[in-house]
Amino acid sequence: MAKGHSPIEIGSSSLSQDARVLIDSFRDRYPFPLDPFQEEAIGLIAGGTSVIVSAPTGAGKTLIAEFAIYRALAHQHRIAYTTPIKALSNQKYADFTRQWGEETVGILTGDVKVNPRAPLVIMTTEILRNKFYGGEFEGLYYVVLDECHYMGNVGRGTVWEEIIINCPPEVQLVALSATVSNIGEIAEWIGQTHRPIRPIHHPVRPVPLQYLLCDKEGQLWPPEPASARRILQASFSGRSMSEGRDIGRWGRRGERRHHIVRRRGLDESIAISVLRAHHWLPVIYFIFSRSGCERALARLLDRSEPLLDPARGEEVEEAIQRTLLDYPSISPESDLNQLILRGLRRGAGLHHAGVLPALKRLTEVLFERGLVRIVFATETMSLGIHMPAKSVVIGGLRKRSDLGFRGLTVGELTQMAGRAGRRGIDPEGTCLLALDSAEAAEDAVRLVQGEPEPIESRFRIGYGSAALLIALYREPEAIRKTIEKSFGQFQNRRKIETIRVEQTELIRRLADAEGIASPCCPVSTLIEYRERRAAIEQERERLRNLRIATARAGRTGGRGRGRPVPSSLSFFVGESAEEGRAKLDAMALALSQMPCHRCPERGFRERQIKQSRRLGQVLERHHQMQQQLQDSYWEQFLRVVTILQHFGYLEDGRLGAEGRLIASLRHDNELLVARVAFSGLMDGLLPEELAALLSCLVEEPRGTEQAAAKLFLRDQAHLRRRVKTLDELSQEVDRVQRSYHVGLPVSMHTTYLAAAHRWASGEDDWLALVEQSFGGHEGDLIRAFRRLIDLCRQLEESPELPVELTRTLSRATAMLDRGIVLESALI
Repeated sequence: MAKGHSPIEIGSSSLSQDARVLIDSFRDRYPFPLDPFQEEAIGLIAGGTSVIVSAPTGAGKTLIAEFAIYRALAHQHRIAYTTPIKALSNQKYADFTRQWGEETVGILTGDVKVNPRAPLVIMTTEILRNKFYGGEFEGLYYVVLDECHYMGNVGRGTVWEEIIINCPPEVQLVALSATVSNIGEIAEWIGQTHRPIRPIHHPVRPVPLQYLLCDKEGQLWPPEPASARRILQASFSGRSMSEGRDIGRWGRRGERRHHIVRRRGLDESIAISVLRAHHWLPVIYFIFSRSGCERALARLLDRSEPLLDPARGEEVEEAIQRTLLDYPSISPESDLNQLILRGLRRGAGLHHAGVLPALKRLTEVLFERGLVRIVFATETMSLGIHMPAKSVVIGGLRKRSDLGFRGLTVGELTQMAGRAGRRGIDPEGTCLLALDSAEAAEDAVRLVQGEPEPIESRFRIGYGSAALLIALYREPEAIRKTIEKSFGQFQNRRKIETIRVEQTELIRRLADAEGIASPCCPVSTLIEYRERRAAIEQERERLRNLRIATARAGRTGGRGRGRPVPSSLSFFVGESAEEGRAKLDAMALALSQMPCHRCPERGFRERQIKQSRRLGQVLERHHQMQQQLQDSYWEQFLRVVTILQHFGYLEDGRLGAEGRLIASLRHDNELLVARVAFSGLMDGLLPEELAALLSCLVEEPRGTEQAAAKLFLRDQAHLRRRVKTLDELSQEVDRVQRSYHVGLPVSMHTTYLAAAHRWASGEDDWLALVEQSFGGHEGDLIRAFRRLIDLCRQLEESPELPVELTRTLSRATAMLDRGIVLESALI
């Protein structure tokens, strides 16, 4: 957590007259005074300093980004505004277009490209990452990294690090983050990697937030240990919870007894009764499953009275009819859309990733206008979308992950709860934590009272990143230096320092216990000498392996297609024997200058250390830990490089056509796409067949439904054979990855195949297509088609592929990007 920084004085002499005038004119745009942390941030930006701001949801971080835009446009400079998700990019594009004008704003999200040369361009982080690698962004002066706490995201966090590593030093960064505990650490890393940056930590919400526990009877409890004890006591004794009705009355500590925990969520009708009684509407009710949200809305509509009066109901009806007119491809008769529209007419909404984008946007607009009083939503609604409420209900404290169910983190709770409390409207916000068991009360108290988790690096080397690094730097040492600029390596270095401190103390204690002492230096210095000597032996071994790999590569012409390469060290054919020997000589010289080198006691003391079993185990364990932390990302890069060599996509440190394609792609597994692109599988296909085949490479869906694909492929023999070959290519990549201990995702499925073929063939009955050829949520299929369009366009723009194939890709894209799919592009 960043502490100790003192706010600057905006009117001080540190700012030029022009900067002060610009700040004054920016202030005049708002009818309210700016908060001190906002004043501090815009003063720093006006003075040319990068900033990273950590503040709660709703605190006003976007205003700081708006000043960066204001300053950029005033000076006729270009600015890139990045967001982690496409929906947020689209929302920012709409907001900024209204604010600055269509000619000033552009958007780049892969599947959407509007006014890309505009002064202000909103884009997803992957787009900006690739532009930096390619040196394509001319005239850029500012980058806004919105929701930059996403750097801790398991799947995509690495992209934020790559942006900062490759961002030109003259570019000013404005990073906006939710509350995290290590903002100072992140700022220190950025300062070392890019340029100095000022951390601003503002923990205070503009609207106070109260947390309350809500048991299954609708009783409210303060989130304190005494409440948890009372709830447990009542549960074990079988007494009614009504004894604890009043907030602030506690009982004595109860004894915990072993029994089966029956988890049953709070009935939403009880929660809504509590909310209405306390005048806590409008509310966002978070439920961690789509089906749970839909069931909750259906039950609410069956049980409760409308939440709107007739006059406001007419406003809703008018908005619904306008949306249906603007988006004629929406099918109001589908089961889900019927439920959504029926709910909106009664003041209740539904919001999850499977809902059509137009209907999600309608729900957001009606909620902002006060015409929707309750929205049942999944966690995606907490990711930056502007929908403030008076209160929030967290429908459970556990959520499903790739590894099963897990508890919420403090950061996740804070992000969702941050939606409660509308600035300038509510004196405070309220977050109810619904308890599905008495034991959950203890978890809830720990969550509310816990500190936000630090951001941990998710840096990883994928095929695209490795290929881009090779294309950009070529020399291994330059690549290694770039990789070691990562936040992950920065955190690893700190861990190494901690381990070394611990090791020094352990060595001292063990040496004292076993009578090992040196008359002229600490035992730790002697151990350092031994480690350096071991490092020299490792370097000699590396040079021997290098000579062998170089000789083998020369005999085989460097081609490794379909057959393992002896060692990833064959990538370093550019390193001469003279350079290796020079490095070895330098290491030997440094060793010879240590005091232990000529010490007559050294041999005896080394034998003592070697004979100490306990000391040896400690040293070995610490050495392995340090080595793993020091080399983890470099070894990861080498393994990925070895796989590129295995397939012949990298020869003598240079990328072939396949490697260049990989470097240009944005995909979860660029290698598999390249294998398909150069396998001949796409040759001679019709546009609709090509779209169907490539749909198998779109990101893994929530659930794979094969029935429609099997039925469709039954009468498509030649396409069926190609899908089978595609599956074999996928399995091959997976086998090779496992053999080289690379854990990158490999996804091949036929979930969207039948629907993609049918849509690209010109099908106009969208609802029939969804029901007969997909079977899932419409929103999922549209999102899959937009990703498919993005992939087709990436391949279409590649100079590495034949012209005839790119023409077919262009026709496939045109057939995919129409109707409801096109309508959803900028929502």
